[in-house]
Amino acid sequence: MDISTSTQPFFYLKKTGARSRNFQESGTGPLHQVKWGDFVIRTVLLAILLTFTFLSNAFATVQEKAAFIRHDDLWIKINNKEGRLTKGEYVRYPKWSYDGQWLAYLKAVKQDGNIVYDGELWLCNLHTNKHFKMASKVNRNFQWSGRNNKLAYLINRTLYVVDTKPSKSLVASTLAQGVENFSWLPNGDGLLISAKKSEQLHSDINLSRVMLEVDRQRPILKNLFTIPVGEDEYFVSTSSFKWSSDKGWISFLLIPTASMSADANTLCLLSADGAVFKKVDEMLNYAEWMQWAPAGGPLAYIGGIGREATYNKQTRLIKTPVYQKEVLTPKGYADRDFDWKSDRVTVVSRSVESKEGRLDERPLPQLYEVNLYSGKQKQISLPPKNTGDFVPTFEKGRLIWIRTDRKTADAFVSRTGKIKETKWIKNITLPSSYYEKWNWGEVFSLYTGF
Repeated sequence: MDISTSTQPFFYLKKTGARSRNFQESGTGPLHQVKWGDFVIRTVLLAILLTFTFLSNAFATVQEKAAFIRHDDLWIKINNKEGRLTKGEYVRYPKWSYDGQWLAYLKAVKQDGNIVYDGELWLCNLHTNKHFKMASKVNRNFQWSGRNNKLAYLINRTLYVVDTKPSKSLVASTLAQGVENFSWLPNGDGLLISAKKSEQLHSDINLSRVMLEVDRQRPILKNLFTIPVGEDEYFVSTSSFKWSSDKGWISFLLIPTASMSADANTLCLLSADGAVFKKVDEMLNYAEWMQWAPAGGPLAYIGGIGREATYNKQTRLIKTPVYQKEVLTPKGYADRDFDWKSDRVTVVSRSVESKEGRLDERPLPQLYEVNLYSGKQKQISLPPKNTGDFVPTFEKGRLIWIRTDRKTADAFVSRTGKIKETKWIKNITLPSSYYEKWNWGEVFSLYTGF
């Protein structure tokens, strides 16, 4: 792997502070004129104050921490402080490591006005302020483990993993070849991969677990399930994989050839032991449109065929092992993004349904809160005219979303139970869009770790 380093200035991540003045050590200093009891009380109070300040700052840091793209460069914001990590680059897809100490990103290129997604994969260590080039022509599906600081990525269907532990050098190891897609296993000790059995169009698709706990240089492959592909079917790959909160089920998409995939992909459910497999619905190929409830609840997804995001897109629920679908979106509306607030409540980005006229003139969405048990749905955001609210995200008690007028974009936050909004990040670069589906993961990444 091609590894090089560079250092960019980032003024506020480094620890700073003036040295404290030393007390006089002779017996004539003012310290000896203070009574011992008063001194102890003052020392304890000072310690409590310093502890409270430290914890408050630490809590605030955990609360709001995002990476984003502005003027095509990579920036970071922690609470109310911003800093730029690159200068004069074309960066996309910032992604946080498990502990928030690393950022992975692609240095992409732009050709004829279009983004070329397979770019250079770089890692930035936020503690040392160093950038490391890992590889070129990397697929945009690169993923951090959810349990440690390991990063997996694809190059021409070859799967690599790199460990960023301080005691190890950044050397990538080859895990598997012929890989269509992958995701980390929930416990972080391996990955689930998909691969065609042969180069034939109608060949079956194998789902296998790649186990890393024995020897990373020679990983162990264990077949989980083989998806049969009929002679009248054109499935060529899968999406990445998502586990239910109880780790009992896996959701993913079966993806047909490119022209067909633009309009419909098959949503599948697989039990974690590989014993039960179901094709349950059709939807577009957007991983963020498929999310399990936070604590053992159903799978929510935005279903509906057709490549236009403004028409025939409904938030639907499906529960295992019943597989009955429930539609949450009222008639006359289209859901554009969503997130779980709790097992009982979701927040959706919803617009008036439209399939007429220019795409860039169709209605933009507002945020709605949907109670799955009471059935009540209420609008909770009021964006100005000709602006819309996208990609709502709940994290540690606050709601964050992006508002755009198709020319500029800003991130907003609501830190209370009521929708009292504050503009948090200004002037985020607009991502690419496809028939009004905006790919916000290109330009915005919220840290959701511990």
